[in-house]
Amino acid sequence: MKIFRIMNVALALLLSAMTVHAQGFNMKNFPNSLGKSDMMYRFLVPEGVTVTNKKGEVMKAGSIVTVPGSSIKLLEPAYAQEQAKNSAFMSSFMNASQYFAMPEEKVRDHAVIALKVPEGVTVEGYGKTVKGEAELVLMVANAGSEAMRDTNPSGYWDTAGWDMK
Repeated sequence: MKIFRIMNVALALLLSAMTVHAQGFNMKNFPNSLGKSDMMYRFLVPEGVTVTNKKGEVMKAGSIVTVPGSSIKLLEPAYAQEQAKNSAFMSSFMNASQYFAMPEEKVRDHAVIALKVPEGVTVEGYGKTVKGEAELVLMVANAGSEAMRDTNPSGYWDTAGWDMK
């Protein structure tokens, strides 16, 4: 019985430590708007979007996707607004119509990210399909997005593509 209490305390301490190390999406986590190579970034799959990884696992809205820092870039809202006139940018922005239709007070609750979709990963939604290797622009909710130290062994992302839960 004591062993279970000890294990519960250890688990609580571990979860607390992990929470302290996790940080939300903010400019500090994206120097020059680029993801840090020693970090991994998590975000929730937006409504209306599905992601299929290299293993064939399909994740829908509300699922968590983890990508390496080398595959993500945070775009400033002003840049996204400016690029709305660029047809190449708009064709890669999966949920652009939802983003640009949002009132400004709701836009603040979201981030626009550019992702390098690895080979073997497919992202579908809003009448668009992006298969890796390609670049994808996506609006994600700030709530549920986080940046944390990448503890995976070297070469992990080459075989895993993206992690999904």
